[in-house]
Amino acid sequence: MFSGVSSLIQKGQKIKGTVVLMRKNVLDVNSVTSVGGIVGQGLDILGSTVDNLTAFLGHSVSLQLISASKPDANGRGKLGKPTFLEGIITSLPTLGAGQSAFKILFEWNDEMGIPGAFYIKNFMQTEFFLVSLTLEDIPNHGSLHFLCNSWIYNAKHFKSDRIFFVNQTYLPSETPAPLVKYREEELVNLRGDGTGERKEWDRIYDYDVYNDLGDPDRGESHARPILGGSDTLPYPRRGRTGRRPTRKDPNSESRSADIYLPRDEAFGHLKSSDFLADGLKSVSQNFLPALQTAFDLNFTPNEFDSFDEVHGLYSGGLKLPTDVLSKISPIPVLKEIFRTDGEQTLKFPPPKVIQVSRSAWMTDEEFAREMLAGVNPNLIRLLQEFPPQSKLDGQVYGDHTTSQITKEHLEPNLEGLTVDEAIQSKRLFLLDHHDSIMPYLGRINATSTKAYATRTILFLKNDRTLKPVAIELSLPHPGGDQSGIVSQVFLPADEGVESSIWLLAKAYPFIIATNRHLSVVHPIYKLLHPHYRDTMNINALARGNLVNHGGIIEQTFLWGRYSMEMSAVIYKDWVFTDQALPADLLKR
Repeated sequence: MFSGVSSLIQKGQKIKGTVVLMRKNVLDVNSVTSVGGIVGQGLDILGSTVDNLTAFLGHSVSLQLISASKPDANGRGKLGKPTFLEGIITSLPTLGAGQSAFKILFEWNDEMGIPGAFYIKNFMQTEFFLVSLTLEDIPNHGSLHFLCNSWIYNAKHFKSDRIFFVNQTYLPSETPAPLVKYREEELVNLRGDGTGERKEWDRIYDYDVYNDLGDPDRGESHARPILGGSDTLPYPRRGRTGRRPTRKDPNSESRSADIYLPRDEAFGHLKSSDFLADGLKSVSQNFLPALQTAFDLNFTPNEFDSFDEVHGLYSGGLKLPTDVLSKISPIPVLKEIFRTDGEQTLKFPPPKVIQVSRSAWMTDEEFAREMLAGVNPNLIRLLQEFPPQSKLDGQVYGDHTTSQITKEHLEPNLEGLTVDEAIQSKRLFLLDHHDSIMPYLGRINATSTKAYATRTILFLKNDRTLKPVAIELSLPHPGGDQSGIVSQVFLPADEGVESSIWLLAKAYPFIIATNRHLSVVHPIYKLLHPHYRDTMNINALARGNLVNHGGIIEQTFLWGRYSMEMSAVIYKDWVFTDQALPADLLKR
């Protein structure tokens, strides 16, 4: 251990503390400059050499305790004297990988009461990751633990000192009075003032509209509407970055590889690599036609010619040309995904549904099972009126918005029940994508993509499984919206041309597939924080590569360039309190 700074501490009662931190190069968290890309290499380290932990000694990092029980003349918790790290602890058994511990002595006495928070200042040019502070032998109390897990940048970057609160929860009404002002000031700092461009070291959680999905400076085809902030497109929201506006549209924000993210929200390098690997593999699976064109393979561009070609991806894989493999080999994360020996490069594990039978996915039972096990089963609701009614504006779409499905369509497949009896016994269900899709169908079908608005009615059989009993596909009227909607109803069939048509009809429904207001000492914050961890980072990556113009969503989802806009429209009907049980089940 090091000593020699005891002369800096005046005589009096002392509180012994242990500070645990990690150097920047140890944790290697991807910073703003690496959001959307491979985690940067060669990050700066603390001190002049990798092992120079003594760079902390002297006056590099100071801490200042704040009382939770003794207020000053202004009602704020009394401040202790700033104290600097004293020495390295080399034998602490609780240290994790890459962590370093330092001892520190605070001058403190009974008149200061019980510490409840502390300020910390970093006077070095590079940041470090503060893990925790533990205080021992506090008069009339014992020990206290502060769990921090936060990046500490140079103090000159902040108008207010970084503050951390004791690892204890308080409702606002129960917060110790001397800590209330500190808690309020910290929330004000986290909210920001809605101005300026955010920098890497900022700790501001501010909202903005989705105005950075497009790139209007590249032309009209690259522009996208602003999502959020209007009556027609009120949602969603994203983290505010404050980048400069585009030249052609002052209301749109310019795009950049540098997307601001509060540093504490960034992935660690392991999770970032996992996310990147999973993401690239997903892209390779969902984006295969584009890969085929890019690699100049002998396939029909942008489509599979037969089911055998699809099955081939699971049995034989896809062999990439040598020149492509040579570009992949130097990139470790890509080597994990693409074999570089040229054999079965893009071979995927077969879905379980076809491991037993290659035609199992075609059955009505599997269609209904996947509908329940899919990405959005909570769209299925009990059928309570027949025929289903549209909520679209009749002045726009005429009086032809009522479903064309009749009782005669359904009753042959209701195990002897009438439609009225099936509704009364709560055995008919509806998956309705009609109203959400219809307003966009004209624009979608004007592109190379072709789609329908769909309604699917399902029946709960005596064996308690679901079976689709009717599918309605609708299109805008060729004469315009005022002429109504053109609909066609398809029914189950086991053989002949009708069975093939029924299979195609089933395919169409399947194509559709707390920092600002809760203080860190609030119990709900403690509860939610582990679940929200990395969410902002994922969203930042998504805006850069997934939901942006020309991104993976637009190129793989049926709705193309309208995918995000449609989601914003549909989101208008999303009500938070309806999502939990039992409200969700009662509603449906």
